[in-house]
Amino acid sequence: MSAQEMEKGISFIIVTHGDVGEALLAVAEYILGRKLDNFVAVKVPFMGELQHVIDSNGQSPFAERRQLIREEISKARNQVDQGGGIIVLTDLFGGTGFSVAREFFTSPGGVIIAGVNLPMLLKAAEIRRGSPVEVAADLVDRSRKAIVCRFPPPLTG
Repeated sequence: MSAQEMEKGISFIIVTHGDVGEALLAVAEYILGRKLDNFVAVKVPFMGELQHVIDSNGQSPFAERRQLIREEISKARNQVDQGGGIIVLTDLFGGTGFSVAREFFTSPGGVIIAGVNLPMLLKAAEIRRGSPVEVAADLVDRSRKAIVCRFPPPLTG
C-alpha cells in the first residue's frame, strides 16, 4: 500500500440481520460523542419484511433478496469509500450478509470480518493508519481479548 493510500481513511460497512448494525453504530457514536462518517450500516432484511418488494411466489425470491442486499452494499460503499480500503463487519460467518459482501470484496483493498461487536466498532473508530488487512487483524485480535468469561467463586454462607 502506498503512502498516499495510507493517508486515505479506511471505511467500514456494517452488514447485519435486522437493525443490529444500525444499533451498534448508534451506540458507538453515543459513547464516542461524535458521528462516524467513515462507517455505514446495511440492514439484511428478513424475507417477511420484503413482502411489498419481492413476490414470494416468484421463481427466485431469495435471489431477489440477495440482489437488494447487493444494491444496498454498493450504495454504502459509494457513500463511505475514502480510497483507503474497506472493511466489512458482518454479524454471522456464512450468513447472507457475509456471502453477498464477499462478492464485492475479493481484492486486497477489502476485508470481511464476521462477528461484529461493540468493542470492535469502538476500536475501529480510533484507527487512523494501516492497510485493511493489518487493521482487520488488529480488530479481530483486540475483539478476541475483549471477550472474557470469568466465573465468580461460589458464595459460602
